[in-house]
Amino acid sequence: MQQLIKAHPLYGQLHQIELSIDALSLRSLGPAVGQTGSDLSKQDAELQKELDEATARTKQILAQKQVEYQREENAAIDAALAAAGRAGSGKPLAADVGATAQQQASGVSAQMSRNLQAYAKTLDAQARAQVVAYQKAVSQRLDRQYQAKANELQSKESEFALSLATKDAPQRLELRTRLSNLALDNSARQQVRQQLDALDRSEADQVTAMHARDQQALAQLRSQLRAQGQREVDAGVAKIRAETQQKMAAAGRGAAAPSSVPGPPVAAVNLPPDLKARLEALHKEYQDRFSRDAQATIEQFKKTRDELQQRYNELHGIDVASSASLQKELASLQSEHDKLYQQIVDQINREVRIVAQEKGVTTVLSEVAGDGQGIDLTEPAKKEIESLHE
Repeated sequence: MQQLIKAHPLYGQLHQIELSIDALSLRSLGPAVGQTGSDLSKQDAELQKELDEATARTKQILAQKQVEYQREENAAIDAALAAAGRAGSGKPLAADVGATAQQQASGVSAQMSRNLQAYAKTLDAQARAQVVAYQKAVSQRLDRQYQAKANELQSKESEFALSLATKDAPQRLELRTRLSNLALDNSARQQVRQQLDALDRSEADQVTAMHARDQQALAQLRSQLRAQGQREVDAGVAKIRAETQQKMAAAGRGAAAPSSVPGPPVAAVNLPPDLKARLEALHKEYQDRFSRDAQATIEQFKKTRDELQQRYNELHGIDVASSASLQKELASLQSEHDKLYQQIVDQINREVRIVAQEKGVTTVLSEVAGDGQGIDLTEPAKKEIESLHE
């Protein structure tokens, strides 16, 4: 049968559908499998790299600003002290700039922590979606394998029933002819009917026995496929979880707390009220300027982070939509495949029946190794099948 299916004019179309199903099945398994998944993982890594670089850049800018504003405030305090005749008396307030910088840096760290938690939730949702898609893809592929075997066995059962009917056709015709003889007495008529019934039961019993064997084989196949599917799913889920942990670890490294920059030493001195007020005013001026500048830097980081998060969400939103579309297309292709396969098998059975009748063969078996005494109908049937669409 498999040789004749490959010789059928529609086999090319059937094979192309099978190739499409295989290709789509690989793509539906998610980012870890196939070209689409590879591209998605690559883009994930690029987005994470940009976020890490933005984090590091923000920390560096804050540290530089801290040093710059400390230097400027120190210079202003030195000038104020010099004008008051207290040069070299120290810089009692400049260190507050360092404290302000630490507060701003802590704000960045807190935002990094919140961003990391949001990213973890996104990764977790993505991993769960990938697991579900992977399980579904494996299940569908194994179901197709099981259904193909079931179709094959059902086709063989039909061929076997046809071969029995063809083999018994002469005897059945003879018995029915005898029944049509009006001169046949009741006892003889009853005997002929019993022979016909026995013939029908014999055929039915043989087909039933073959069906029982086939069902047992299918049950064993289903058990094997379930075990195979569980192994594949376990391996796939482990891989997805490992990749998720790697991404989370990389994000955690990028969200480390910024290092502190120590402020200048503080010298405790007694200052006149007017000079102390002047220094406090200078301190507040530089602290406010630093706070505004640092906040602008942090806001720029937040904007960059939000843009990256939006790109990430759009990227995975497109992937989820594509997965749904792939599953729909897979179902459509599988339905088309099954209908075409059955059409080919039915047509082959009709052609084989014609060839068998022409050669006077009463019993036709499919894919059975004989004892060498039979007639191989494969080649003559193949020629008839190849000429179907000429």
